[in-house]
Amino acid sequence: MISLRQVQVFLAVASQGSTSAAGEAIALSQSATSAALQELEQRLGVELFDRVGRRLVLNGNGRRFYPEARQLLAQAEQMEKLFDAGGSRLQIGASTTIGNYLLPRLLAQLPGARVRAHVGIANTHEIAEQVARCELELGLVEGGVQHTELSVSPWCRDEMLIVTASDSPWARLAMDEDLLATLPWIMRESGSGTRSVVEQQLLAGLDRVNIALELGSSEAIRSALLAGLGVSCLSRQVVARALASGELVELAPEYRIERWFYIVEHRQRRLTAPLRQFVERCRRFAEQESAGSA
Repeated sequence: MISLRQVQVFLAVASQGSTSAAGEAIALSQSATSAALQELEQRLGVELFDRVGRRLVLNGNGRRFYPEARQLLAQAEQMEKLFDAGGSRLQIGASTTIGNYLLPRLLAQLPGARVRAHVGIANTHEIAEQVARCELELGLVEGGVQHTELSVSPWCRDEMLIVTASDSPWARLAMDEDLLATLPWIMRESGSGTRSVVEQQLLAGLDRVNIALELGSSEAIRSALLAGLGVSCLSRQVVARALASGELVELAPEYRIERWFYIVEHRQRRLTAPLRQFVERCRRFAEQESAGSA
């Protein structure tokens, strides 16, 4: 039978790239690490790694085994915490707009005495992949996700606006599709849920779009807008204060985009009681947000 120690060794080698580095990471000798990996491969009847130079790299068998190993170890860790007097620790991921603007308000509503949370912030694609690998229990993302291992459900509505600096040369122009296409667009990086929605629902209808700048966060885009570098389409969550202060203005309100934020879960992973409570809290939070914007 496969042991949890063998699974832990496998994951450590996959992460560190060698048995010596993996042993240091999990407090085992190099010889014990190598022996445990060899026993695992013998038990499975396949090799899990290819040697590339001085590194061990997952081969096809290893990549197939990896998500199952992650899930098994995660479940074992959850079992260890069942009777932890300190309460549960949620492993949550959020894409950047949600993580920076919605999640802090959501976490503030949680009963903090019994719930702790580790939160990872990245773009939609990265969060989805971490949930699929069982590195996160749940993800809150901005873009629709297509992945066979994941269950994706609508969570919270959002609105995206085309904006620019109030003192920019484009602030008072009458907009149409031809003019919008020629403006200097500031975009998120590939893999961002915000970029995916903008490309699919706005830019796909424009001809020869002028993408002048790509930045890795919506906050960086907002700063670039305030510096007069171009126009962008961002969540109302990101630009609400700048619009209220008059630093930014909305262009072409008729091109506003309505979208959903989504909850992403692993199809084969059971929700713990604290995680079910967190999902229910997410649902109530979305209802409050919807009522507040009505």
